[in-house]
Amino acid sequence: MRLVHVLLLAVTCMTMSALKSVDYEVFGRVQGVCFRMYTEDEARKLGVVGWVRNTRQGTVEGQVQGPEEKVNSM
Repeated sequence: MRLVHVLLLAVTCMTMSALKSVDYEVFGRVQGVCFRMYTEDEARKLGVVGWVRNTRQGTVEGQVQGPEEKVNSM
């Protein structure tokens, strides 16, 4: 529920730039190396929103949303 509120606030505050949403899955050695924490920190710095989680298959998947140029930077 909290993510929905944050997302709505972020979209409301954005300028008229194009918005972009990307779903991703990262393979390789990504669990146990602070990948999720790094991703969350970078997203916060760039001002984008989304989610990230470990999977049972040993990958990390997530979604990032925001202005196109900022999402591309992720």
